[in-house]
Amino acid sequence: MRIQDQLTIYIFSFNRGRFLSNAIDSCLRYAPGVPVHVIDDNSDDPDTLAVLNNLPEGVSWVKPQARGDDRHGGLYNNMQQALDSVTSEWILFIQDDMQLVRPLEQDDAQYIADFFQQFPEKGFLNPVFLKGQRHKRDNRITRVFEDFHGYYRHYPEKKNPRGISYADVVIGHAGRLKAKGWQFSASEQTNASQANELFGGMGFMAHPFVMFLPQVPVYRGKKKTTAVALAEKWSGMEPKRFVEQSAEHWAEFKRRPLTELPVAETYLQCVDPKVKTPYQYSAVNAYWPLRVWHKISLSLK
Repeated sequence: MRIQDQLTIYIFSFNRGRFLSNAIDSCLRYAPGVPVHVIDDNSDDPDTLAVLNNLPEGVSWVKPQARGDDRHGGLYNNMQQALDSVTSEWILFIQDDMQLVRPLEQDDAQYIADFFQQFPEKGFLNPVFLKGQRHKRDNRITRVFEDFHGYYRHYPEKKNPRGISYADVVIGHAGRLKAKGWQFSASEQTNASQANELFGGMGFMAHPFVMFLPQVPVYRGKKKTTAVALAEKWSGMEPKRFVEQSAEHWAEFKRRPLTELPVAETYLQCVDPKVKTPYQYSAVNAYWPLRVWHKISLSLK
């Protein structure tokens, strides 16, 4: 089984050209031969347009068929477009502020196949590292499958199954989603409710390979206060890329016991040594005085 024949990657982007370029580069580096498509949500900044107009071989630019006006822009319309057009068995949805962090190998293809074979009722598998800032919660709610080398979440007190049954960054079994008539709706919460009804809880990979970059610029839909603008100036606009680790590093990662959760800060290191840990995924959250100022600013509006 070749992962190049089973998986298609879709990257969803908007006005973050340097981040998009990094996401694409990581796919080509760590998943060579896997088809990569960029669905850009009508970006208009010069950096992003330059990236889109000079995509490397093996990467295609797909124009959106519909335009969204909610705080996520056209994300969910674009995800539906990706699902409707994909021909591979599995589809990986990622966004421009993310990257693949390690090579996808034969055992990863077998792992994904084994998961969907073991759980014929499931439609989603999460390939993302856990966040250190949520480590206490994840220690409490993350469980190991009795009959599979991976995780699921047990969080009965949570009212909405977002992050339990579904996440926007996920591997979907395209055939099962289509067979169930899956239609993306306008929020992660409603998609999670639909996923819970159709497929139950999603799985979490024992050996994830995708992660959000820390300290990213604010995305569309959030209010950019003076504190946010200052945080982005301090943090800089360059992607906080992850270091390329050795083959032995990843071999040890795959050999670890499942009691050691795959937390990003344990296994991933940023090229920029000034990036704060635990990682903060919005630049303003990396500077606590600015975070407080930002929250006060929002409360006064």
